[in-house]
Amino acid sequence: MGTLYFFFPSQSIDLEIFSYLLIFAIITTAIPFQVGETTIVLSQWVTLTAFLLYGVGAEMIIVQLSLIPIIYQMRNRPDLITRILFISWMFVASSFIAAGVVHLLGFEVGNSDLRHLLIYGSIFALIHMFVNHLILYLRDRLIGIKGKFFSEDSKWDYSSILITLPFSITLVIMINELGVPAIFLLGVPFFVITFVVKMYNISERVNYSLSKASEFGHELADRLSAQQIMDLFIHRVSQLFPHDAIYIVDNINGKYVILRARIDKQDKEIHADSDSIQHSFINECFQSEEKSVYGNTKEWMDQAPDFLTYDMNSVMIVPIHRNQRTEGVVILTARKKNAFEKYQMDIVHLLSTYFAVSLEKAKYISAAVERSETCALTGLYNYRYVDKMLAVEQDRIVANPHLHFSLLMMDIDHFKRINDTYGHHAGNIVLKEFAKILESFVPEGAILARYGGEEFVMLIPHINKSEAAELGEQIRQKIEITPFLIESDLSETHQEERINITVSIGVSNVPEDTDEMIGLLRNADRALYIGAKQAGRNKVAKYVK
Repeated sequence: MGTLYFFFPSQSIDLEIFSYLLIFAIITTAIPFQVGETTIVLSQWVTLTAFLLYGVGAEMIIVQLSLIPIIYQMRNRPDLITRILFISWMFVASSFIAAGVVHLLGFEVGNSDLRHLLIYGSIFALIHMFVNHLILYLRDRLIGIKGKFFSEDSKWDYSSILITLPFSITLVIMINELGVPAIFLLGVPFFVITFVVKMYNISERVNYSLSKASEFGHELADRLSAQQIMDLFIHRVSQLFPHDAIYIVDNINGKYVILRARIDKQDKEIHADSDSIQHSFINECFQSEEKSVYGNTKEWMDQAPDFLTYDMNSVMIVPIHRNQRTEGVVILTARKKNAFEKYQMDIVHLLSTYFAVSLEKAKYISAAVERSETCALTGLYNYRYVDKMLAVEQDRIVANPHLHFSLLMMDIDHFKRINDTYGHHAGNIVLKEFAKILESFVPEGAILARYGGEEFVMLIPHINKSEAAELGEQIRQKIEITPFLIESDLSETHQEERINITVSIGVSNVPEDTDEMIGLLRNADRALYIGAKQAGRNKVAKYVK
């Protein structure tokens, strides 16, 4: 009995005041606000008042019942029961420990002396907060989560005491003087201030999101590949708006395709049924070009595509616009109900516009690069691409010096004579047909390019010089026996003729001849002109040191 009296001292409770305190505590818990990534709930201004007026028993009851809004928010979590039991136990433990300390120090329930309330109210609030954080820290350590004891969240929690403590002490004094009206005289202004802070907080979050969206636009400007752009888009959206899954859907030739999907922070490959998407709200978004937000499963389940699971509640779908048409849609989902706000939808829409513009830019850059690295006549790569790949292969060879890499330098014999005799149109025909024959000999992983004029290069990894020379000999023999059908520009009748040509080939290898790729090209060129051309042409010559 002594223990019960220690924790529940004899103090009559005004049920009307207690009821209003309970209602105000529940309302306060239901309107949290965020500072950065930290969620702050200021219900302690009511629970501390209950403790100072009626003791820890009253405080504990109000704390437990004020968890109702939190439980409602978590109602769809699979671990709901475990979380409720843990949170409930944590607050009970914190309340009893904090109450025990202040009672041992001399706290008296119902004492309305300002100094008494200020000292013991502060101690109770600080110990209550400390025990909460200690329990959470120990739990995290037990399950393997490492973090600082005084995190950024902790700093904001302790700072909130500076707000709630003056309100609590003032409310206790006013209740003792005025009774029930005091709760409204202080409670209504408190809720107004909380609401204003919450609105300001939302405004700040909007401004923060807009600034991040602007930074995102600049970041995209530095990305040149579509893959990089898509990765950055998903990463930035994930940072700005908490969600459990994100999808990017496109319509390619009348078929819906999921280009990217990330579920629970893991990239997934999803092959969705196009017809299922065709009859879902995704198709409506494509057609109407309108963005939408759904707060719970019931709002969208009748129009859901097959890849969305019903454990998700909130859905945000935003069209990706470019040149006044829908290029695709981005879909965010969350298990929490009403997880997305309308302003977030507008920010995602802005990000999607940046995304679409950057993809368009990447496409043009890719096409320009491709044009600059290919030969318009033969369709093969050109010398720019060869030089770039030699630099790439140089790094690979340095890292793996035991690997072989061979190069064939091929030159059509007496090509100038063809142009002089039949005209440049005939010469172009020969070049194109010659390229087609070479393409039939390209090994897997090799690169064929027109290096300039009538010179062609084949870069061949993983074969030695003898094997490369054997391939060169097969090419030489094929060219020698193949007639080329041309049309002469220099004859009056433009008649077709069949001509035969030959090719001279130089061969070099890394590491047999050199350990540098630029040396590989130079050595093959030397073998071509000294070992093949000067030796009578129509030959395959290996580089000799």
